Amino acid sequence: MRRFLALTLIAIMGLSVIGFAQDLGTRDNPIVWVFPPSTSPGVIETIATNIAADISVATGLFIEVSVMPDYAALIEAFKAADGNLLGVPTTDQYARISVETNFETTPRLAASRYGFNYYYSSIYAWRDSGINSIADLNGKTWIYNDEGSTSGYILPNMLFEQLGFSFAGVVKTGGHTNSITALLDKQGDFCTSYGSPPVPPSGWEGPSWDYGMDPEMWLFDRYNGKLYGDGFYGYCVDVRGAAAKTDLYGTLDFIVQNIAVVGTVGPVPNDCIAFCPDFPTDIADILVDAITTHVRSEEGKVLWGDPEFYEWTDVSPIGDSYYVNYRSLIGLPNPE
Repeated sequence: MRRFLALTLIAIMGLSVIGFAQDLGTRDNPIVWVFPPSTSPGVIETIATNIAADISVATGLFIEVSVMPDYAALIEAFKAADGNLLGVPTTDQYARISVETNFETTPRLAASRYGFNYYYSSIYAWRDSGINSIADLNGKTWIYNDEGSTSGYILPNMLFEQLGFSFAGVVKTGGHTNSITALLDKQGDFCTSYGSPPVPPSGWEGPSWDYGMDPEMWLFDRYNGKLYGDGFYGYCVDVRGAAAKTDLYGTLDFIVQNIAVVGTVGPVPNDCIAFCPDFPTDIADILVDAITTHVRSEEGKVLWGDPEFYEWTDVSPIGDSYYVNYRSLIGLPNPE
């Protein structure tokens, strides 16, 4: 009798464990979706909440949104998660998360921006500042968002250390949009932030853009000191677009006319959607399908593609190997 009772209790406990696992995504056990404060935290929270609401409707899963106070906090959130968290780590964040969670964090979707699966760090300065090359940055005041940002700090700092640069001062802004607006307000001499390939003019049938080409191709005619004319003028999709979205600094054309891309560092693979260790694979599969569909929907294009959000225009499936070269670049180990 006692043996039968013991077996019954074990069976009940087993069912309870299964029940708790199946309860992930309910109001009592919500999925936590964390976002980095890449641009404007308030805007990110609003858009992320709308995205999560759409995904909840599509999947029936209850999701809580959390915009992290800084880049380091997102890494810590993944490390502390109990099988219930997904996030949108930047390239550098994912690289560090993967190592610090013994490669048990799983990236599933990589961002695409206007057809490109990579981005880079761009160095921006006023065109009339006398800063015309990377060599001119030494001794100036540097504006950046956060020491954990791939394009805002990690990549350019590696370059500056290699070149032996020192600076008169630094201005830390907390977000990419804040960095470009601080430059427009002349709080420093130059800023570093994300860069993306320019979009060619409508109907363009000439050569496609590859990294290493002029980052202002189709935007600014450096030889004549002005924007390209009709038929040759494309569209700017780097951080200058986020500044224009604030409606405080003039049109995007005005900002491109006055703020130059002095140089770039990169390229690096795009950011991703990743799931913490022990996140249930079946639920992750549901979310991956829903997010992919949402990004490609008309409503999703508006939300994900907002310049003050992450400006994603599509996603594609990936695994951890997508980031092997980046980890090697910054001196982190790769799985054996």
